[in-house]
Amino acid sequence: MFLNILVATDGSPSSQLALERACELARAGNAKLTLITVAPPVSSYVALAGTSPERMAEELDKWAAGVLDEAARSIPEDVTAHTVQRSGHPGPEILEEVKRGGYDLIVLGTRGRGRAQEGVLGSVNGYLHFHAQAPILSVPQLRSE
Repeated sequence: MFLNILVATDGSPSSQLALERACELARAGNAKLTLITVAPPVSSYVALAGTSPERMAEELDKWAAGVLDEAARSIPEDVTAHTVQRSGHPGPEILEEVKRGGYDLIVLGTRGRGRAQEGVLGSVNGYLHFHAQAPILSVPQLRSE
């Protein structure tokens, strides 16, 4: 039985499905749910685009806040939930929250990338799989027919 569940969300369809599954688990076990979104780090190339790193960081923080707000609005009233917003690289930031919060399950979506794309682009699932000391439920994106 899971009593303290962390859900990583980025607004993608697979993370929305992950949130739905986490809500089902939380409801079934009367568990506490925590949603986390991580605003990505600002690229050093942002100045070449004609904007300041500070302005870009503000925009990324607004994006993360919007994702969390939308996710929180979708939580059923009978599920206890709160939100955490971080900035940085998602894998390490989520791992830090796992350690801080003592979660007994991590739920996140998968983007359905192939092995080659994951090798180049990285994978938050893969990072957490090798570093987290809690079980992980990876929820795949539904395929369009």
